[in-house]
Amino acid sequence: MPARLGFSDDLESLRLQVEVMALLVADSVTGARRILDEPNPEIAAQLVEADDAIDEMHVSLLEQCYTMLAREAPVASDLRLIVSVIRVLHELERIGDLALRVAKAVDDIPLVACHPEVFEVLRALADNVAGRFLAVQRGWSAASLEPLAELDDIDPLIAFADPLVSRLMALSGDDAVRVALAAMGVGRSFDRIGDHTEIMASRLRYLVTGDPSYLAYEVTW
Repeated sequence: MPARLGFSDDLESLRLQVEVMALLVADSVTGARRILDEPNPEIAAQLVEADDAIDEMHVSLLEQCYTMLAREAPVASDLRLIVSVIRVLHELERIGDLALRVAKAVDDIPLVACHPEVFEVLRALADNVAGRFLAVQRGWSAASLEPLAELDDIDPLIAFADPLVSRLMALSGDDAVRVALAAMGVGRSFDRIGDHTEIMASRLRYLVTGDPSYLAYEVTW
């Protein structure tokens, strides 16, 4: 097999493996959202197992990327793909970790749910972030910017910050501190998932268009 043909096969294999990892992370994000409605320790345990698998794929795929860079010295679009994958692997791993943080708060979710004024903001934020991630994940799977158009119809993440903080500040009663800490932890986790998802979207735009201005946009998150 000619060397460059073999390299093309390696690139395609890399794309497919990143797609598999993104699907695992999508399941984790969906699972984290589900915990708000079903605070079941079994769901939380599944997210723990999923995070282990995500971490393993992260390490394995990073090694593949570094090997390909050293062995093939890729240029142009091939180089852009590999360096973009390296960045996105980090974002996927971090999103998996943040979904795990939500899972670890499973015992406090019923307590937070007793405060609908707080809980409804968390659920809206979680829905927003889950939809945001699934749109970007589809974009990466298809190497297409078309699914990113859905982001224009989703409220910005900052829209949830003030309502959540103001409602937490208004809490009273013996459980107020515990509820505030749990809700802030869960809210912060979903918010950060949204931030990492935006970085993935920026990197996809760079990968598809080659426009380096999207790399500068990443640092705003």
